[in-house]
Amino acid sequence: MEILEVKNVKCGGCVDAIKNGLADLEGVEVRDIDISTGKLELDSDGKTSLAEVKEKLGNLGYPVKS
Repeated sequence: MEILEVKNVKCGGCVDAIKNGLADLEGVEVRDIDISTGKLELDSDGKTSLAEVKEKLGNLGYPVKS
């Protein structure tokens, strides 16, 4: 399990956008997104790299905090 802290998560619509946006990445499953903290928990089987996940999040408008 990976935990990433992402920016701009403000509502349920943001959560849906992240889940839908990451759904097309092979082997990536979103477990939870906390709106108040921006923490995203996901599982990955390694078919998609963490760098690819971070890039996709940034493209969706939810960049990962450094």
